[in-house]
Amino acid sequence: MNTPSDFDHDLRQLHAASLGAVSPQTLARLRSARHGTATRPRHGRTFAWLGATACTAVLAVVVATQLLPTYRAVPATSQPATIAAQASDDAGDFVSTADVLDQNPDLYVWLGSDASLAME
Repeated sequence: MNTPSDFDHDLRQLHAASLGAVSPQTLARLRSARHGTATRPRHGRTFAWLGATACTAVLAVVVATQLLPTYRAVPATSQPATIAAQASDDAGDFVSTADVLDQNPDLYVWLGSDASLAME
């Protein structure tokens, strides 16, 4: 029975015999083709990386512009009236903490009672 080392030895002999049968012209063409591809620059990968970088940059700009708040242009003549109207609207929404505590004295009663110990 053949062992793996015998099989390997037989294949190496067969390969050496086949290399002896190849013409010198064919060997010269194979060498020139092999060395020609190694010296040729690879432009495809460079352009692929540049294209991918450009697409990523465009996507980042689009996402950033979507996340930024948008401001409406206000004409200069109506600007003080608009600011005053916005200030009065915002003032109505804000409730100070002192106002809440002044309007609800039960909070102070609850803090002074023994019920506050049950929450601990």
